[in-house]
Amino acid sequence: MNNLKEKIKGVLETKKSKTKVLVAVGIIGILLILLSEISFAPSKKDTEVTKTDYNAYVEQLDNKLIDLISSIEGVGRCKVMITLRSTSESIYAKNTENSQGNSSSSQNSEYVIYDGENGDSPILLQENFPDIEGVAIVCSGGDNIAVREKVIQCVSALFNISSNRISVSKLGSDNGK
Repeated sequence: MNNLKEKIKGVLETKKSKTKVLVAVGIIGILLILLSEISFAPSKKDTEVTKTDYNAYVEQLDNKLIDLISSIEGVGRCKVMITLRSTSESIYAKNTENSQGNSSSSQNSEYVIYDGENGDSPILLQENFPDIEGVAIVCSGGDNIAVREKVIQCVSALFNISSNRISVSKLGSDNGK
């Protein structure tokens, strides 16, 4: 062990060796920086919401809304349909590099990738769920003005949509499944 320390000390004492060590450390540092910048775009599987995920999301919203609205006094049995403005949106981390010339500028972006359990994956920064476009409710108490107003206020507050995007109607006699 002492022999190794003496050799390292001897190498570092000469001026040429110090320069070689500094150059080697610098090259290694530059290589590490370059390797950390390499990334790949997320796969199509990572960026698209599948139709089953979308349908499951809408069904979950429908069921929760049915449970909530059914508990309002006078509503009775109800059916709900929620329409969404769009699908969900995933926002991934990117490295962006801007360069400017005399009369032009350019921008280069790459997704930031990490090595996960299931292979390389992009870093997800934010997942935006779809916005509610409108809600239709058909319920036993839909013909009562007071019940209709309570339902509209509840849905409007819950989804932050205006009352003109909410329809409440009476459940027909042949729809009482």
